[in-house]
Amino acid sequence: MESLLSGRSAIVYGAGAVGGAVAKAFAREGAQVFVAGRGEASLKQLADEIALAGGTVETAQVDALDRSAVETFVASVVERTGRLDVSFCATSTRRPGGDQGAALGELSFEDFSLPIIDFTKAQFVTANAAAPHMTARKQGVIMMMTAVPSRIPYPYTAGFGPAWAAVEAFSRTLAAELGPDGVRVVCLHSAGSPEAPRSVESTLAVGNPALPGRMEGWGRRSEARNLLGRAPSLADVGNMAAFMASDRAGVTTGTIADLTGGMVNC
Repeated sequence: MESLLSGRSAIVYGAGAVGGAVAKAFAREGAQVFVAGRGEASLKQLADEIALAGGTVETAQVDALDRSAVETFVASVVERTGRLDVSFCATSTRRPGGDQGAALGELSFEDFSLPIIDFTKAQFVTANAAAPHMTARKQGVIMMMTAVPSRIPYPYTAGFGPAWAAVEAFSRTLAAELGPDGVRVVCLHSAGSPEAPRSVESTLAVGNPALPGRMEGWGRRSEARNLLGRAPSLADVGNMAAFMASDRAGVTTGTIADLTGGMVNC
């Protein structure tokens, strides 16, 4: 059976846990994968892991918040391959550390708004860099990543819930604009993967004395709402991304693919 993404060209922004899982899945399914990220070490590690599994990938140091750098990178990929079929952005905020675990009243507006600005800007920049190359060929898939607090009330998640909600709203608007030109836009909506603790840790207000109790509350809330009783693995995320990027999901656009164990339906 032919692989899901044979002959396709795919860009993944972010070489962390989620971006790495998606890049591996794309490579396994036959795509020519290009990974862009800020950290040289994480890019090299990901390339080595994909090569060890028999796949191929090329990497580049690119800041997803830098519009000029992203557009130059995308143009170079299209020049190399003659096409761009998939663009997936899984980047985080530009600041080490974060504010999840703090109450809204404990934050400055600048701290609250930082993830909203960073997440929406990264998705806006990367999507709009990909779109002209896709619309020219009347095909392509732009993919984004969001998380549970975008749709379910979770206390102490600072600006992250509003940030993910904004990304989902942006994806629907973009889907409506690009759909007539054959380009699909899909969000993956995840409950978070246990194998990626650093993805959460990097967002936490580590100096806040109330953080442990508030995190325990998150855990209880998640367990009570998860219909399957388990969180998505990184492999689950990669598999869903590969499927949604393929022709088998060819009429799916302007929607949110649920990877929460049914939490959003409770």
